[in-house]
Amino acid sequence: MIRHYITIASRNFVKYKLQTLISVIGLAVGLVCFTYGMKWLEYETSYDGFYPKSKQMYTLYGINKQTGKKERKLPLVLARKLKQDFPEIKETALVYGNFGSTFKYNDQTLEDPKEIFIDNNFFTLFPRKVLSGRQTNLLHSLDEIVITRSFALKYFKSPEDAIGKVMKNGYRETLTIVAVVEDAPANSAFKQNVFELDKFTTEMTDRISEDRQWSLFENEIYLQLEDQASADVFRKKLQTYLEKNNYLNTLAIKMIPLTDMRHTFGSELSFNLSYIRTFAITTILLLLCVFFNFVNLLLNRIYQRMKEIRLRNSIGAGKRELIIQLLTELTLQTGIAFVLAFCLLELSSSLFCKTFDTKIANHDFYISLIVTTLVSWAVLLFVSFPLLLRFIRTSSLMLSGGISANRKGSFRKVSMTIQLGICVFFLMSTFIMLRQISLMKHKDLGFRKEGLIHITMNYRDRSGITHELATLSIIDEFVECSIFSITHEPYTQNEVHWEGKPDDFNPNFQVIKVGSKFLDAFKITLLKGNFIDEGNSDPEDWTTPGNTAVINEEAARIMGMDNPIGKKISIWNGVIYHDGKRGQKEMEIVGVVKNFQAASLRNPVLPMIITLDGSKWNSYYYYARVKPQNEQAAIKSIQTVFEKHKEEGDTVPQIQTMTDVFNQLNQSEDASLQLFSLLAILCTLISIFGIYSVSSSNIAQRRKEVAVRKVMGASSKTIISMFFKEYLTIVVIANVIALPLAWLFMHGWLEQYPYRINIGFWMYGIVLLVTSALIICTVLYQTLKASETNPAEVIKSE
Repeated sequence: MIRHYITIASRNFVKYKLQTLISVIGLAVGLVCFTYGMKWLEYETSYDGFYPKSKQMYTLYGINKQTGKKERKLPLVLARKLKQDFPEIKETALVYGNFGSTFKYNDQTLEDPKEIFIDNNFFTLFPRKVLSGRQTNLLHSLDEIVITRSFALKYFKSPEDAIGKVMKNGYRETLTIVAVVEDAPANSAFKQNVFELDKFTTEMTDRISEDRQWSLFENEIYLQLEDQASADVFRKKLQTYLEKNNYLNTLAIKMIPLTDMRHTFGSELSFNLSYIRTFAITTILLLLCVFFNFVNLLLNRIYQRMKEIRLRNSIGAGKRELIIQLLTELTLQTGIAFVLAFCLLELSSSLFCKTFDTKIANHDFYISLIVTTLVSWAVLLFVSFPLLLRFIRTSSLMLSGGISANRKGSFRKVSMTIQLGICVFFLMSTFIMLRQISLMKHKDLGFRKEGLIHITMNYRDRSGITHELATLSIIDEFVECSIFSITHEPYTQNEVHWEGKPDDFNPNFQVIKVGSKFLDAFKITLLKGNFIDEGNSDPEDWTTPGNTAVINEEAARIMGMDNPIGKKISIWNGVIYHDGKRGQKEMEIVGVVKNFQAASLRNPVLPMIITLDGSKWNSYYYYARVKPQNEQAAIKSIQTVFEKHKEEGDTVPQIQTMTDVFNQLNQSEDASLQLFSLLAILCTLISIFGIYSVSSSNIAQRRKEVAVRKVMGASSKTIISMFFKEYLTIVVIANVIALPLAWLFMHGWLEQYPYRINIGFWMYGIVLLVTSALIICTVLYQTLKASETNPAEVIKSE
C-alpha cells in the first residue's frame, strides 16, 4: 500500500513539477539557513560551557558610573575580600595582567607563545586533561610552567619529551615544564599555550596599604558559587556589601555567567552577539516564509486535484486513505528537501565558517539539520492536517466539489500577505543597512586613509628595519606611533587633570604617543599652535611622554578651553610606585588639531591627547605615507626589508593599507549586508514564485467567473483592474504590517553607531513601489491572458 501511495505521489510531483520544485527548493533553503542561524547562536553562547561546574561559574567586571566604560580587570583585594566574607563562594580563580615575553630553549628562540599568569586555583575551576607530567595541583612554584599539547608537539616532538625541559623568558631565568595539558576547544576564551604562576601583582599588592590596593586594577576575577546558591541573591548581596563598605564606589560591579564572557568583553570581535542574534531571527523569519509558501502550494495543488480526489472516493477510497495519500506526499517532499538541504550544507559549511569566523564541526551542522527537519515536518503535519481534513471531510464535500471559494481564498490571501510581509521586512532592512554602510564607508575620517600603510613592528631587530624603511624612496613619510592602532576598543584613561577641572568629572581621554611627522603622514589639519617635536622628549627616558602635548577639538571642548595653547595638563605616565601611588606627567598644550577618527566607526570621536613617542626606532606600530597608486608596490618593498632582517623566532609581519584596516573593522557590517541581501533575494524569489504559482492556478480556476463577467458586459480593463486591485490590496496590507516592524528592528540595530542615517518616509515609499511592481509583474501575464479569453469557449469547455 505504501508503494502505491509513493507511486501516486511521484506522478503528481511530475504533473505539478513547478509547484513541487518551488516547495522543495524553498524548504531546503529555509532549513539550511535556520540550521546555520541556530547553530551559530548556540555555539557562540556556549563558550567555556563545557567545564564541569560552568553553570555555577561567573566573572566580575565593573562599569564606570560616569563614562560607561567596562573595566574587565579589578583589584586583587576584592577577590580576597569576597572569598573571606561570602560563604556561598566555593572557590575563586584569578588571571593576572601580563604583557607576554619571548621564550628561549637552550640557544633556540621560540616564537612568542600566548602566555597567561594564573593563581593556584585556576585549574580547579578550569580543569584540563593532563597528557603527561604532574597530574594534580599542577603548579607549585614560580619556576614551573604548564604547556599545551600543540606547544609541546611544535618544540619537543611529544608531550612526554617536553616534561622536565627548562626554558627562560623575559620574567624568569629558569622555567621547568611540569605538565602538558590538552589544548582548549575552539569555543574557549582560554586558548593560551603557557600557564605560569603570578609573582608581580601579588607582591605589589602585599607591600602597599589596603586603601592603595583598591586602585590596582590588574586581575580578572572568576567565582564558583555553591550548588545551592542563587546567583540573583548573590548579586544583590554583593551590591549591598560594596555600598556598605564604600568599596569601588566609582564602579557598578556586575556579575555575568562564564558563557556570557566572550561577547560581554568581545569588543574586538568582528561579529558580536547582537549580529548573531539578528542573523538567527532573520533565519526564523525566512523559515516561516517558507512554511507558509509550502502549505499554500500544497493546498493549491490539492484544490487543483479535486476531480481526482472525487474520482478516487467514488471507486472506494475512504477519507482515511485519502488523508494518508496527501500526508505521504507532504512527507516525501520534506524528505527530498532534506536531501537537497544536506547537499547545500555540505557545499556551503566551510564558506560559512570562513565568512563568519567560527569553527563549528560539520557533524554538528548535520545533527542540527536532522533535528530541524524533523521538527519542521512535525509542524507542517500539525498545520496541514486540519486543512487537508477539510478537503476530505464528507461525501457532501465530494458532491459539491470542495470547500467554498471564500474559505480557500481567505487562507490563500492570509498566507500570501504573511509571505509578502516577511519579504517587505527583508527588503526594508537591507535598504536601511545598505544606506548605513554607505555612510560609514564615505564618512570623513579627518585624515586621508588612501596611501597610508599600517606596519606592526614585532621583529627583534626593529631599529635596523625602521632605519632602512625610513630611507625607502617609495615612502614619502614614515612615522612611529608607539602602540596606537585603529581598533574597535581604543585605549583610554580618565586620569587627566587640568586647571578648573571639577572633582567629580572624569571623562575618558584617548592618549596616544606619536612621532613628530604624525600630521604629515596622516594628513591631519593643525588648527592652532604647533605640533610636538623631538626636542621635547626626555633623552634619558624615551618611554615617558615629553613635556608638550597636542589636543583635538573634542578635548578642548570637554576641558572648556577656548584658547588652550599654553595651558597645563597632567596624565598618568604608566608608573605605579611602591606605595601604590600612580605617577603623573605634567605637559603644556602647544597645539590643537582637527578632530579625526582614531578608532573604528562604532566609536564617536573621543577627546584626545597626543604626546611624543621618543622611541622612534623601537616603536611597535609605524605608518608609511605613499602615493595611493603605489600602495601594493610599497608593501612589497617593506616585506623585502623585513625578510632581510628576519631572525629566528620572528613572526610574519602585519603590513596592510589603512583601507584594509577599516575594511576589517567593518567586516561584520559588510557580512551582515551580504547576509540580509542574500536572505532578501531568497525570500523574494520564494515568495514571487509561490505567488506566481498560486495566482496562476487561482486565475485558471476563476475562468468561468471571468467569462460570466465578460458576457455581462465587463471589459478587459475591468477584469485586469479587478485582479490588480485584489493583489495590490495584499501588497498594501503586507507593507503596513511589515514596515513598522522593520523600522523597529533596524532602529535598534542603528543605535550601536554614533554616526547613523535617518530612516526617512521616502524609504518606505520606495519599498512599497518595489513590492507593488514585483507583484504586478508576477501576475501580469496570467491576468492579461484571462482578460483576453473568449467567454464562449470557456463556458463551452465547462
